[in-house]
Amino acid sequence: MKILALIIAGLIILNLMTDAQYSINKTKYDLKAYHYQYGDPFNPGVMGFASFVIPGLGQILEGETARGFGFFGGFVGLNIIKYRIRKRPFSGSFSNVISLNTVRWVLGGLHLWSLFDAIHVAKVNNMVFRDQVKTTFNFQLLPYVGSYDYFKFNNEVSVGLTLLINFQ
Repeated sequence: MKILALIIAGLIILNLMTDAQYSINKTKYDLKAYHYQYGDPFNPGVMGFASFVIPGLGQILEGETARGFGFFGGFVGLNIIKYRIRKRPFSGSFSNVISLNTVRWVLGGLHLWSLFDAIHVAKVNNMVFRDQVKTTFNFQLLPYVGSYDYFKFNNEVSVGLTLLINFQ
């Protein structure tokens, strides 16, 4: 058990030393202009779903380890509180029902907060990644219809697709 605790503590310290600068970067970018592009390292939908299932998981996968462990710690703490309320000997009292329902509502709020936060962090980190890498591309597949009269009496119609690729 001690070895497991040392490994987890080491991973936390290692991840805290990485350059996760979400608090600085969130002021630099306008998320209303964000749209997902192929090549972005974090899919906001997947990260949001991961954080909805286990609060903090999406943030940890995005490199925001301290933020993710904060959400996960809140999740574990609220579940411990919920367990302790259920295991009281006077669990049939009206105040325990109100307390249990309050903890359930707070847990639901934590799940939603973690979901939206993971989506927001993924968008900001993707925009930072785009600025650092500076390689994006856009492609379009467009239909083409054209005609050409080769011999002045045989009108040929050509049909096909045009692929446009723009590198920025």
